[in-house]
Amino acid sequence: MKCKKCNSSSALIILRKKDLYCRECFLANVTHKFRSSIGKNKILGKADNVLICLSGKEGSTVLLDLINNALSLDNHKKLRITPIFLHLCENYETIKNVIEQCQKYNYDLYSPHISEYVQSKSHIPIVNSLPIVNNELIEEYNNMQNSMLPTVKDDFITNIKRTLYIRYAKLLNCKYIFTGETTTTLATKLLVNLAIGRGSQVQSDVGFLDSRDMEIKIIRPMKDISEEELKLYINSKNLKVNDKQTSKENEHTSLQTVISTFVSSLQENFPSTISTICKTADKIGLQDECDNERHNMCVICQSILKPDEKAISALDATSISKIVSLRKHTDSAIDVDMEKNVINSTIFPYIHNRLCYACSRNYAEIKQSKIPSYIIETQK
Repeated sequence: MKCKKCNSSSALIILRKKDLYCRECFLANVTHKFRSSIGKNKILGKADNVLICLSGKEGSTVLLDLINNALSLDNHKKLRITPIFLHLCENYETIKNVIEQCQKYNYDLYSPHISEYVQSKSHIPIVNSLPIVNNELIEEYNNMQNSMLPTVKDDFITNIKRTLYIRYAKLLNCKYIFTGETTTTLATKLLVNLAIGRGSQVQSDVGFLDSRDMEIKIIRPMKDISEEELKLYINSKNLKVNDKQTSKENEHTSLQTVISTFVSSLQENFPSTISTICKTADKIGLQDECDNERHNMCVICQSILKPDEKAISALDATSISKIVSLRKHTDSAIDVDMEKNVINSTIFPYIHNRLCYACSRNYAEIKQSKIPSYIIETQK
C-alpha cells in the first residue's frame, strides 16, 4: 500500500488505525506540527534564551531531537533560539540517561535536584554532572511527599516542577521555557483539572502558552503531537528512552493515573477522543493579559485569585453541604454566611487570600510542619 501523502513510497506506518505513511512523510508531518505551533504564535524572537526542560521520558526525548533538527537547518526554517537544557533530578539512573541524550547532540545539561524546592533560593548547578545534594533537603522533601495522598502528591509535584522551571529560567537568563507535553498529556490534564477544582486554570495548564509568571512564559510546542505519534517517531529514529522511569510512576494509584488510563483506553477504541477533548480546551477563552496585575495570585501555582465573583462556586456548594451535614435536626435556623466562613477556614485555609481553591484544599490535607517554611511564611 502507498503512503497517503506522497502516494509513491510504500506505507510503513499506520496512524489512528487508518492513515498510512511512509517513514519520510511521517517524520516530516511530526516536524511540521512542532514548527507550526511555534511559528503561528510568533512569540519567540531571534537568539532568545529558551530553557528546554527534559524529563527523560518519551515527550522530552522527542522534543530534544526536534529541537536539534530545527537548529541544524541552514535555511529560513531554522529555529533561531539559544537552547539551555535542564533536568530536575529525582533519581540518579534517570539523570545519567538524560546527560547521555544531551551529549549525543553535543549539548550541556544543568541538573539540579528536585529537593531544591524546599528552600526559597537556588544556585546554578555544574553542567553535565550529578547534582550536589543536601541530605537534609532531600529528607525534608521526602517527608513532605510522604505526608500527601497520591492525588495531592501528583498535583503538588506538578506545581513543584513548574516553580523550579521558572526559578532556574530566571537564574539562567531565559525568557521562555519549552516543555514536552503532548496532546495526550494535555487532554488528561484538562479532565484532571476539572476534577480537582482547577477549572479556572485550564487555559494556563493546557493551552500553548502559560503566562501566569510576569517574567517567564512557558511554551508547549508539542501540544499538537499525540502519544501514538511519539512512539512511532521514537521507533522510526531509534531513540533511547528511559523505560524504567515510566514503570515507577505507575506504582501508586491516584486520580491522575485513573483518568490517564481512562483517556488512553477510550482513545484506543475511539481515535478522535483526545482531539475532541483538546478542541474543547482551545475554545476556553484566554485570560485578560493584565489580570495578574489587578488580582492577587496563589502563592503555590500562581493562578489568579478572584474572590469578588458573585456566582455560586464549588467552594460555596462544598461549604453549605458541610454545614448542613454537621447540623442536628433540633438546631435552629442556619446562619449560612456566618458558618460558611468558619467552615472555609478549616476545609479551605487561606482561600481567595493566598491560595486558590485546589491549592487550599491540598494545603489542608498536608501537615503544615512538612511544608517548606518560606511558603508558610508567605501565608502569614
